Amino acid sequence: MKKQFKLIFFLLSIFSVFWFSFIYAGARNLPWIKIITRDQRWANEALRYSDMSRTERSKVNAEKNEQKMNELRETDAEKYWSIKEKEYQEQMANDYLKSNYYSEIDLDWTKYESNGNYLFWPEYIKNNKTKIIVHHTASDNTILKNKADVLEYLSGVYRYHTVTNWRGDIGYNFLIDPFGNIYEGRAGWEWVVWAHAKRNNTPSIGISLIWNFENVKPTKEALESLIRLSAALAKKYNINPFSRTDYHKDSKEVPYIVSAENYVIAWHKDAGITSCPGKYLYQLLPFVRNGVKDLLEWKTLTSASGLRSAKETNTNPRAQRTRLTYSYFESMQSKIAPAVKTIKNDYITKNNITFSNENISRLSWKIDKIQAKIYLNQDISVLLYELTQDYSEYNLSCEQWCIFSFNQNKLEANNATIKVSDKLQLNLWWNTYNVDRLSVVPKNSLISIDNYTRKSYAGIAWNTFRGSLIFKKDYMKDLNWVEQNKYVVINKLPFWDYMKWIAETNDTESATKNEVMSLISKSYALFYMNPKNIHPNIPSQATYNAVDDSRIFQKYVWAWLEKTLTKWYTALEKTKDKIVLYNNNVPLLPYFSCSAGFTYSANEKRWRNDTPYLKSKFDLWICQDKKFSGHWVGLSWLGAERWTQFGWSYTDILHYYYPGIVIETL
Repeated sequence: MKKQFKLIFFLLSIFSVFWFSFIYAGARNLPWIKIITRDQRWANEALRYSDMSRTERSKVNAEKNEQKMNELRETDAEKYWSIKEKEYQEQMANDYLKSNYYSEIDLDWTKYESNGNYLFWPEYIKNNKTKIIVHHTASDNTILKNKADVLEYLSGVYRYHTVTNWRGDIGYNFLIDPFGNIYEGRAGWEWVVWAHAKRNNTPSIGISLIWNFENVKPTKEALESLIRLSAALAKKYNINPFSRTDYHKDSKEVPYIVSAENYVIAWHKDAGITSCPGKYLYQLLPFVRNGVKDLLEWKTLTSASGLRSAKETNTNPRAQRTRLTYSYFESMQSKIAPAVKTIKNDYITKNNITFSNENISRLSWKIDKIQAKIYLNQDISVLLYELTQDYSEYNLSCEQWCIFSFNQNKLEANNATIKVSDKLQLNLWWNTYNVDRLSVVPKNSLISIDNYTRKSYAGIAWNTFRGSLIFKKDYMKDLNWVEQNKYVVINKLPFWDYMKWIAETNDTESATKNEVMSLISKSYALFYMNPKNIHPNIPSQATYNAVDDSRIFQKYVWAWLEKTLTKWYTALEKTKDKIVLYNNNVPLLPYFSCSAGFTYSANEKRWRNDTPYLKSKFDLWICQDKKFSGHWVGLSWLGAERWTQFGWSYTDILHYYYPGIVIETL
């Protein structure tokens, strides 16, 4: 047991060193912005320190509080029970958050000391931030004429928050002055939990603009800095400015807290009962959110990302020491393996996980290199799941002309309406046709389904197709695996066009991560191009071999994805002549979202006896709830991105998660 403990400690020590060195570097080097640090604004760190440890202080405070409450019970019973009622309400509200939003409030680490001193307020660490909350300082700052005035003012704010209000430090992540300067707020940067928005502190980053925006409008410089800072943080934490999440406010009703949905970039007023950040700033939220979106879309993030570039890493000795290179990590496997096994067994025991004894094969038919080259130059047929399930009428338009083939007819038109019920009805050139099967092929152009409302985060419609659209009766399974025979919509197009519109990654991920996913997505689709390799969510008698829904197959979003992605196309070109093989055949390469620190082998989780390259591996990304998200086997999607941040190439990552595979040139 002692030996196992030492191994676990060794592994976690390695993990901690590289993890926190990465965080430290990433936080202090956000893209597009320069941050004035605490040292540069002369923050008096001694204000954060205590002469007693956390344990000693808690004991003293508990004794004082007990004495105070005993006195109140004798002298002012009404006040005593009022305090008790508030404590009860607070406990109910906290229990509500734990029961319903545990992953959001769960901490990753707590730091009780700094620079050899006890901290009055510990640094509570939450690595994954999901919200950005904007404030104002609510002060009259007409006296601020220059940066020197701001520094003096911040010294007062710091003392007020730290000493007067007993918050242990300034309450915000960052502050922005009227001249556009950005200042580091609370010590520890943005992964530390702040004291700026009650009930919402743990997963959020607090930014405060200096001034009172109940009385004045923010300056152009301050707004520009707010947008740049918010975009940099959104880039780092993969926050889509137009997504929404829950915020929590105090309530007078049981359980004394209420949750309401709002945008992930929000004002303090959206997250609490307050007028902050003032009416003149509050009305500008759509402008700020759109500014963040535009900056994320149109600016190149790679050269100024929060991670070190290859050039910086190669010239920085300290960076070299902190990189967990592929070769170094592989050399440590014999020491790491026992510790990972112990952690894994503890997880299985704690979560009462059992595995099936079923021993089955998945690889029904092998696809060699020659067959793969043939498939790469063929068409692939993709079931458009959402259109099939949720739409019964389709308004089609063609950029130029489309050829409508049905009942031995071929008619040309640039728009039409198709209705589906117990039969298929085509309205074309003021005529109505009942058809069994309809093929729509554009003449050197695109087809759009105008009433299909799916859009990208950037607001660009994902309703446009290359290749042909086929409306026919076919077999399909819904998300509950129930088989149906119904009219479906199939997009048939060249394999390479299909690859262009796979959206299993995005431009906020690294170029290397895109290269990894391009090869995995290619291999996955090639494997199922062979009709003898039947996907479990596709009936054996179906005429298509792919589905556009990531819950079933791969996320295929159709034409115009090139308007929102750039790294993906670069990755596709770089790996276009590459293919993954195992024992000279195309392997099935599963992947999932994130893990509890390790992956499972196929035999353990999926019970396959013919995929020996799917082994249990240590993983560098742990899900927020410290459990798995996905099927647990193969490549960890978030883990792969973490390895790129230590300089791993796409070949390193693929060989790590799928040992034994080879990457060949066609």
